[in-house]
Amino acid sequence: MNALILFEDEHLLVVHKPSGINTHKPDRFATDGIHEWLTKIRGRGILAPTGRDKNVAPTTNALSILHRLDKDTSGVMVFGKTTKANQSLAKQFETHAVTKNYLLLSATKPTRSKFRAKSHDAITEFEFVEPHDRYFLVRAQPITGKTHQIRRQAEENGFPVLGDTEYGGPPAPRLMLHAHSISFTHPATGERVTFEASVPRAFDTMDALVAAQEFRELLFDGQTNAYRLVSDAADGLPDVVVDSYAGHLLVQWQREAVPGLVERLREVCEPVAVFEQLVTRTTRTVPQPVIMEGRAPSRPSESESRPRRSVALPQRFQINENGLKFLISFGEGLSTGIFLDQRENRRRLLTLKLAGKTVLNCFAYTCAFSVAAAKAGATVTSVDLSKHYLDWGRENFRVNEIDPAGHDFVFGDVFEWLRRFGKRGETWDVVMLDPPTFSTTKKGRSFRAERDYEELEAAAMSLVKPGGMLFCSTNQRTLAADEFEAMLRRAAKGAGRVMETLEFETLPFDFRVAAGERSYLKTLWTRLA
Repeated sequence: MNALILFEDEHLLVVHKPSGINTHKPDRFATDGIHEWLTKIRGRGILAPTGRDKNVAPTTNALSILHRLDKDTSGVMVFGKTTKANQSLAKQFETHAVTKNYLLLSATKPTRSKFRAKSHDAITEFEFVEPHDRYFLVRAQPITGKTHQIRRQAEENGFPVLGDTEYGGPPAPRLMLHAHSISFTHPATGERVTFEASVPRAFDTMDALVAAQEFRELLFDGQTNAYRLVSDAADGLPDVVVDSYAGHLLVQWQREAVPGLVERLREVCEPVAVFEQLVTRTTRTVPQPVIMEGRAPSRPSESESRPRRSVALPQRFQINENGLKFLISFGEGLSTGIFLDQRENRRRLLTLKLAGKTVLNCFAYTCAFSVAAAKAGATVTSVDLSKHYLDWGRENFRVNEIDPAGHDFVFGDVFEWLRRFGKRGETWDVVMLDPPTFSTTKKGRSFRAERDYEELEAAAMSLVKPGGMLFCSTNQRTLAADEFEAMLRRAAKGAGRVMETLEFETLPFDFRVAAGERSYLKTLWTRLA
């Protein structure tokens, strides 16, 4: 977060937008844009002021978009926080009093050292800076602010941007276009100010892993050290997923191991350890160590078959997430103990006004949602079919200095317990539903999200107090977001409940989605009358 926020005072918020994030979300079922995300975390009291004036308290004023960057363009962006700032900056942009400097790399050297490009109503000043390894560094100063202006004019003048395949550029790990600095007159002080976003390391080391790591470094600070480091084809590494847990990397091969990638991870990321597992539609193996404490165990010869020789797995270790602590293990089943893709929903729980409230967490697993709710002041009931995971959940409570004795941990089938709770007339202020896409109980009862989620929602609604909230989540890829929402609406109608509010959330930024794909995670928060 400290790397992302360049400056904030009572009038302005200046950020370093990573490549691969929209300015705003293109539709309601898409991942947030930088504007929506910043608005949410500021409104929930997460974002502290930074910059020159650290005494300014964070406000919940709406952020105004004063200019936009393409999804794949990185660099400095300015948001307005007050009417005075919005009016001042709007006039400065309109009169071209704002100076914007971009840097780009091209595989082709411009034929002129400095010139002004004009096309229709778009004007950009280009200047060749210097050779840059095998490429050429160019500075661009847009006078106007038209969509894809720099990218289009660079192509029209024979030096398309690296990574800009839409406008004739050769492939690259990312779009090599960066909004390096912006200068304008501060709306309150009248001083000329300049804000600068550091040049991406990927400009110097054109490598998919470097670009992936740099993207995450802008999003996370010491408050959170567990995230998705490589997200398949969206990070230029098809069929590969890498999650980082406090420097312990878990590589998931979705087809087969990529030769040399583990060694490259060690060079670029300097991990504490590296583990790997095979994760396909039909197979999920137990994580196995490849590098332990920076040292690689002996690898088998090509004639040897997997798996490798057994190596002692580490005990549970701690990660940090938005100030919470969770215990992780690579040696206790097929999963690690936490679902990182639910980070933003745990953040939301953490910041709700839950003091004196009650929360029911169904399919609790290791109780990560429960910990967030308890930290916010709620009394939590966690239900799961595994005593082992509930015990793990109690340990998560303890590492967060929360006494598990003040909360309930219920072992058994969620559907059966929902019926029991209903017969007893028990209700909660918040009910959380995050079931597996498919499961079978010991009594043979099966659950399929596409088939049974509506029944689950209806059963849970009877346990939500008037004015309380129901959270529903699924990672079923074949269940479309609009149909998932329709299921919830049908369940509410059948249960005789009115949804006062309904909000959709999906994957956090580090779970990047390749072009043309939709997010697999779909979550809904509804307040029931």
